Amino acid sequence: MGKPSKLMLGLLVLGTVVGVGLTQFGTGTSQVNQTVVAHAATTVNAKNQGMVGDGKTDNAPLLQRIINAYSADDNVTIHVPKGNYLFTNAELKAIVLHSNITFNFDKDAVFQIQNGDRIPFVYPSPEAGYDGGISNVTWNNATFRGDYNKADGQSVFVQSINHASNVNFNDCTFDNAESPTGHYIDIDGSHDVNVKGSTFTGFNASSNFDYKEAIQVDYSNTKAMSYHESGDKYDNLPSYDVTVDHNNFIPLSNTSGSVKSFAPNPIGEHVVYGKGAGGIIHDIHFTNNYVQDAKPLLSDDGANIHFVCVSNLYISNNTFENKNALGSGNYIRIFNTSPIVKMSNIQITNNNFVNLDPNNRYIYFDNSKGGGITGVVVTGNKITSAKSNIPFVLSNGMSSSDMQISKNTNNKQAKIKATDINNTAKLKKLTGKYKGNKATNKKESYVSGYASQYAKLAANVAKKYGLYSHIKGHAGWYIYNKKDGFANMKKSRMVYVDMRATADSGKWYRIRFSSSANARKYWIRASALKFDKITYESYERTLTPLKKYTMYTKVFDDPQLAKLAGTTADLGSKPVQITQRARRVSVLNGKTSTYYLLNGKYWTRAVAFY
Repeated sequence: MGKPSKLMLGLLVLGTVVGVGLTQFGTGTSQVNQTVVAHAATTVNAKNQGMVGDGKTDNAPLLQRIINAYSADDNVTIHVPKGNYLFTNAELKAIVLHSNITFNFDKDAVFQIQNGDRIPFVYPSPEAGYDGGISNVTWNNATFRGDYNKADGQSVFVQSINHASNVNFNDCTFDNAESPTGHYIDIDGSHDVNVKGSTFTGFNASSNFDYKEAIQVDYSNTKAMSYHESGDKYDNLPSYDVTVDHNNFIPLSNTSGSVKSFAPNPIGEHVVYGKGAGGIIHDIHFTNNYVQDAKPLLSDDGANIHFVCVSNLYISNNTFENKNALGSGNYIRIFNTSPIVKMSNIQITNNNFVNLDPNNRYIYFDNSKGGGITGVVVTGNKITSAKSNIPFVLSNGMSSSDMQISKNTNNKQAKIKATDINNTAKLKKLTGKYKGNKATNKKESYVSGYASQYAKLAANVAKKYGLYSHIKGHAGWYIYNKKDGFANMKKSRMVYVDMRATADSGKWYRIRFSSSANARKYWIRASALKFDKITYESYERTLTPLKKYTMYTKVFDDPQLAKLAGTTADLGSKPVQITQRARRVSVLNGKTSTYYLLNGKYWTRAVAFY
């Protein structure tokens, strides 16, 4: 870019950039045809330069025009003020960057993509070699937000980096925008790439690509690239000097806290290109990160962190935790696939492995096809699990002299048992104001159930029904006066149910007006309550659970009352036979939940399988 004219110098005030065009900037996409004169100033305001944060205007051509207005020599900083900047691929298929560019996002400044659209940010490489691409690109506090719906699929933002250097992502958010068949960040034949203090959420993976990771560390090869920029050169050079530090990889959750979509697999790669002739991936630092509920990868060689032909790999001071997801085949797998490649210096140290419970082992080193893996150090790691029989480190085709395994601890977590529910033998006589009545029932039977089940009170319940200390006809029974519970019946239409009874005096339920299992309990006639509507149908499938969900003896909220039967984690991520499906419509809000019958024994939510 040439020097600014006298007119342009007159428009520069205290370093502030003023955009000059043929017409005043509007909000339509026709802006892409307007003329922008580049300036010598190094900082530009994206809104002042025409971008629109209204969540409606397509900003892809507008951002590209701003980038093109400044050359790499300008060392430009683009300031993105607060706003929701929509991107579509209607006019541009990709945003092409250049060297020496920094993006500074204000709080609540968001790049948004939706309706199944896809926009790559391209780091072009017109020449081969490590210097063939661009350098010095930084994103500060950027938010890239997508969405997923069944009609349009996943909306995608991806960083497609080829032969680039000194690329930085600081305190960024990558939210529900990972490609189902790809990644958030593709690092290909690049070096000095740093991802720090950032958050990655949500991975709606295609079933054949659920091994993909948020950050792929790979080679400069067309098959590795998310986007092929015209004129780019590829040469199978490996990436190196990559640091991923103090980041979060977390799932998207439903309001109940259960997994809506799993966390991305954090980092890795799966293929060595050119037989490693140009070198292999090396000097990778994955440190001080938190990973929760990554998608279970159930094959024997499946792993949430997977590297092939790598050296100088440091996985340290991270916490890997499952709260609602089930275990993978392995959690970390390091694999040498080439007989001519020698891998060295793999350090997995001081990590926390919390409730992962993999099917095979936590860490697996596989040299069965390779030329060697040496200098392995696995020390100072802590396992928290109720299961003590899962191997922590296993290897194949390696000598014990190549591995230092020490000071790893397994703090067995006591298995949490479901709260015991009082049965008929533990029933205690309730005390009250009035003297109890004599027993008149000749037959009584009781069934306890899970204490969180609920029902809705019938209309005018306070006028039609009484609250009892015990079922009528039981020894010591009496009816409470209005001060003892009728006020609650008028205030609340919802009650919690934990026991039912059948006797000469009729059918009864024991209820509470609070979710607390220790709340005061009352008995009421069954006809005073309305339960969820449940319908059943045949449904035959063989499926493998992926998420941790409670299992019951009956569908949750069945009027017969379901009991707890453990969780899907007890099944060990193994295939189960589904023979029946139930749909439960809530009497409180009309929402439908689907349940499956597992192995003819237990019921659980269908979402445990996807």
